[in-house]
Amino acid sequence: MTMPVEHRWSPRKPIAMEVNLFYPPLGSIKGKTCNISLEGMYVETDGKDIPQQARLEVSFITRHGDRERVHRLPAYVVHSREEGVGLMLQHVGYHEFDALRYMLNAA
Repeated sequence: MTMPVEHRWSPRKPIAMEVNLFYPPLGSIKGKTCNISLEGMYVETDGKDIPQQARLEVSFITRHGDRERVHRLPAYVVHSREEGVGLMLQHVGYHEFDALRYMLNAA
């Protein structure tokens, strides 16, 4: 079986961050990123089975001083393994794009 080719405009960087995935058939799933780019991320899901092509929401919190901001992004599962899922982010808003860019530049 041939794996689909992924085209990335933004390189992924190794960033570990707590995230929550909301996938309606399973509800809320806690995960941890292994790598992030402006277009996607790989999230360890502790063995939760999320199928390829599933649509879900990924959320994470950024902190700046004493302020916290919750970011929510729709995503699409590009590949699914026992350990986790590769996500392609969709419809990234300005604040979420800025938060991702800040993390990538700091990494």
